[in-house]
Amino acid sequence: MRKFSDEDRERIRAELLETARELLLKYGPAKTTVKDITEPVGIAKPTFYQFFDAKSDLYVEIFEQELDEFAKTLQSELEGSNDAQERLEQFFCCYVEFGEGNEFIQEVFIKRDYQEVLGNVSSDQLTEIERKEMEVLVPPIKDIQARSEGPISEMEPITVLGLMGSSLGLLILHKDEYDEIGANLEEIQDGIYYHLQEEMIATLSRGLTVEN
Repeated sequence: MRKFSDEDRERIRAELLETARELLLKYGPAKTTVKDITEPVGIAKPTFYQFFDAKSDLYVEIFEQELDEFAKTLQSELEGSNDAQERLEQFFCCYVEFGEGNEFIQEVFIKRDYQEVLGNVSSDQLTEIERKEMEVLVPPIKDIQARSEGPISEMEPITVLGLMGSSLGLLILHKDEYDEIGANLEEIQDGIYYHLQEEMIATLSRGLTVEN
């Protein structure tokens, strides 16, 4: 078995992740093999398994990296306001931008069934993914809850995430369909998709944070 220094292992691991991400976005998971990933990095296919147990493990780690970047963006965007409604609106906007603009998220969760990409992932890994998501998403919600006397203050954070996912998340998932509908609706200048998105964010944020 080939031996690597700690520095080499770190470099190779980073290159494998970067290459896997690029190939996934270009060709999709089915057409991307382990050999496709290792060749540009300059290691043999068997050596891959010194770094990852399976190709799906790469995608799990890439997803965790994307979440880390999202967390940084979210923290930065929420620093500008102390108002609960404004912070929740910004939280929702960041969520939407992440879903719409992140190529990896689009490829794995929007264009495909994520199980097609992560199908070999163990239940423990899926639990770890969920834990990572909660680690990123729950603290900002708790912060907003502490600033509000509206309904959100009495909710479990997972309920707020459920409301977000079942409204804004589904809207993102069906963006192409709304764009087709919107092409025939001249009265809504910016398109039905963005019109609904804006109204959902405003209505949810106001309804959850304004005291009855």
